[in-house]
Amino acid sequence: MPIPEKKADLEAMGYVFDNEAKCRGCEAAIEWWITPNGKKMPMSVLPLDAQGQKIIGASLTPVYEYVRRPHFADCPKASEFRKKKK
Repeated sequence: MPIPEKKADLEAMGYVFDNEAKCRGCEAAIEWWITPNGKKMPMSVLPLDAQGQKIIGASLTPVYEYVRRPHFADCPKASEFRKKKK
């Protein structure tokens, strides 16, 4: 089952917002969410324009909405946080 991207949809599916922080690997701003299974998940918050395209950098384009996606998918240092297999 895919993870919802909108805050209201996350909350409706049982995800609970925990706090805001910075990634220890790439220093990006992230939100921590607790999944319905009780695990903590870092989420990137991405601004989108009216066409649903990610707004990159400083832009005069107005933000239409924000979506959340698992930070593991876009963190350049995600491999540093994976548990080692035995």
